[in-house]
Amino acid sequence: MVNLRDLKHFQQNQYARHLVLRTDNVEIIVVCWLPGQCSPVHGHGPSDAVMVILEGKMSFTNFYPDGRKVSGIWEPGDIGHAPVGVKHQIANYSDEELVTLHIYSPPLQTELQGFDLGYANEVQIEEIQLSQDVIRYIRAASPFLPSDANYSI
Repeated sequence: MVNLRDLKHFQQNQYARHLVLRTDNVEIIVVCWLPGQCSPVHGHGPSDAVMVILEGKMSFTNFYPDGRKVSGIWEPGDIGHAPVGVKHQIANYSDEELVTLHIYSPPLQTELQGFDLGYANEVQIEEIQLSQDVIRYIRAASPFLPSDANYSI
């Protein structure tokens, strides 16, 4: 299990990307932004991105292939999407810290980014604990799994 408190660390020189999970299908990171920090304008290649605002206010601008530009502010609890083919920029223009959760599928291909920020942590996840509700859902959705199946990854 990974606790958000363990990943909530900031860096002075750039926003901090903390790896939660990376598999062949998905990459999940927590990003911590100090006031004034922003990403370059970028896309995610063949990856869809979903962002969940955990703390603070995130400013965003999406740059669409047809020339449209859409900007706004997302607040805690908001969920945003950066679709394939849309470049965007994310920033913390507020005077408070910003913490966001990013989910990419498939995982980011860093060679397509034009920059590599790496991860600010060295997390090695050996086990993820699932709630009983999630386990019940998996069993209900997959009736062919034995009731004593191991659901750790």
